[in-house]
Amino acid sequence: MVKLTRRLAVYVGSLIALIALYTLAYRWGMAVYEGETRTWYQSLEIVVQSMTTTGYGQDAPWETLEMTALVLLVQVTGIAYIAVAIPQFVVPWLETLVQPSPPGEIDRIEDHVVVVGYTALCDTLVDELEADGTPYVILEDDKDRAQRLHEDGLVVLHGEPATDEVLDAAQLEDATAVVVDATEREFVDTVLAIEDRGPAADLFVLVTDPSRARYFRYAGVDEVLSPKHRLGKALGDRVRTIIAPAPEGEFTLGDDIDLTEFYVDSESELFGETMASTRELEDTGATVVGAWVRGDFVTELSEQVHVDENTSLLVAGTESTLEAVADRTGSTGSPYRTAEEPVVVVGAGLVGRTAAGTLERAGLETTVVDREDGEIVDVVGDATEEETLLAAGIEDAGTVVIALERDEDAVLVTLTANALNAAVEIVVGADTADSLRALRTAGADHVLALPNVAGRMIALRAFEREVMPLSEQLQLRQLVAPALVGTELEPATIRENTDCIVIGIERDEEYRSNVAGTRLERDDSLVIAGTDGQIDRFQETYIDG
Repeated sequence: MVKLTRRLAVYVGSLIALIALYTLAYRWGMAVYEGETRTWYQSLEIVVQSMTTTGYGQDAPWETLEMTALVLLVQVTGIAYIAVAIPQFVVPWLETLVQPSPPGEIDRIEDHVVVVGYTALCDTLVDELEADGTPYVILEDDKDRAQRLHEDGLVVLHGEPATDEVLDAAQLEDATAVVVDATEREFVDTVLAIEDRGPAADLFVLVTDPSRARYFRYAGVDEVLSPKHRLGKALGDRVRTIIAPAPEGEFTLGDDIDLTEFYVDSESELFGETMASTRELEDTGATVVGAWVRGDFVTELSEQVHVDENTSLLVAGTESTLEAVADRTGSTGSPYRTAEEPVVVVGAGLVGRTAAGTLERAGLETTVVDREDGEIVDVVGDATEEETLLAAGIEDAGTVVIALERDEDAVLVTLTANALNAAVEIVVGADTADSLRALRTAGADHVLALPNVAGRMIALRAFEREVMPLSEQLQLRQLVAPALVGTELEPATIRENTDCIVIGIERDEEYRSNVAGTRLERDDSLVIAGTDGQIDRFQETYIDG
């Protein structure tokens, strides 16, 4: 706006000066060359008529070459000024008329979330807030960015977030949480302004560089969050085993019932719907055991979370029911795999270091590859080259975790790893959600995008939502339940009472899924999934009781 005002001032000033000069020149020229006198206002009228191409009045035509040349110069100059004015001033002015400005105030709200400095990392957070019905407001001091957010339908306030006026407009005193996204811009002054007001709301700050976290802590921030650290942990967790093998002699995967992971295609009817809506897949006869949601494994399918590119469903069922699930999700699915060693970690930045540390704490054999030598680096080299991955043991690896800064490099490493070992499981951390399709096409089995993981991390912290700790693996058990014999099975009731998931029944040495309403016979046994504690509750309720 300042630059536009300066340009307009120069334009108007030069135009006035030029008109004045042409008026004097015209009056003088008419007297000297044409032998006729003109007043200054008559000369001004002719100059303006000529520059605006509206006509020349009584003086045309001119008899001398000098006056004709002067008038031609005036005409050309006028056209040039008009040509400059339209794109530089007229069009921007019209745009301000047809485009509404971002609001400077909002309706009365309370128990809301204030977001300062919106970036792609906050997309998932806003999605979860909207799904949950939690009000929010975004504070943005850049007018163009605020305008774009406003046009996208987001609730935004334009103004400097460190000022009392804007914080009052955001109704800070009635907010439940404040999220400051300091990954692209510094907001230390805003944090200080918020803390100075002493709101009851929890204050969270996102940072790219963990070394900057201490300054926000000094300022009194409740929690400083590192999205890249969270992505690294999520990549490490994605490799770990979440389904423990059943005791020998009981239930074995592959005995008519399989576990398969399905991503939901963006063209599928389930994409963008709530996680709870994926229970509709159980109409096929399969059972949704749980889901990976932006880095967390959950068995409770929430109404507050939507299915996106980072969501994969863990489904149990027979071959025919899983084929029906594939049709509904738009993906072929891949058989569930336990953690396979050794693991090659490509990248020793913050994401890679965190992933490697998570894997090592889980007791998995890990080899770290990076372009530069470092404390945790085992193989130094370019992972897009076959020689580097071969030196890291790619041919014998069970899993590759790719944690690079550039998604373009991650695609190349994925292609190379897949070519050297087609059986290896490839898990990739992407910097943007736009790269997910390319990485999966290149051969990645699982991809986590930084913005999606970051948004979920904020939601979990701000609303204290629970996820299943990976130390509590799900158990697959085949149990006889005397208390249920002779009754019609109600999997939803069993889950409500024990949190265990009914996958199917074994009858006459055959496994059956889609058992809701089936009357349980004396020799039948149930196939269930749950943690140790959940299975204990099942036994207490339906076996021991």
